Amino acid sequence: MKSENGEPVKIIGVVIDEVGEPRNDRSPGSSLYTVPFRLSRAPSEAWRARFIEAWDLPPRFTSMHRPGIARVSGDRIILDGTTIEEVKRFHLETLKLAVAEANRLTDENEKKLRQRVSAEEQRREQHRQHVAAVAKDLKFD
Repeated sequence: MKSENGEPVKIIGVVIDEVGEPRNDRSPGSSLYTVPFRLSRAPSEAWRARFIEAWDLPPRFTSMHRPGIARVSGDRIILDGTTIEEVKRFHLETLKLAVAEANRLTDENEKKLRQRVSAEEQRREQHRQHVAAVAKDLKFD
């Protein structure tokens, strides 16, 4: 599950100093807040899109799953509208699955791209060799 620079993106931990605070004003959702997670590095735009897709439609999730609350900014995944307790009880597994899926899909895509580039380079080299072989037989005198 390597991607971009050879290493998969990993969740390092919760960015405690950036966890939000609940409004607690008795309005719906006022006990929820933002929980950011630091990643091992800032992922590519393609990885971010794959992560969001995997978060919104994970292979497994609990009845407490909330599609649409995850976003990726720089080297952080941010869940908007949850609690640290919900992360512990419900969202952590989904987070791990979504990161793993984004890594897997990114790695697959990069492998396909490398194969296409290699095939194109091979085609070009064969063409150069053919041109050189034919050119060698040309007589200009």
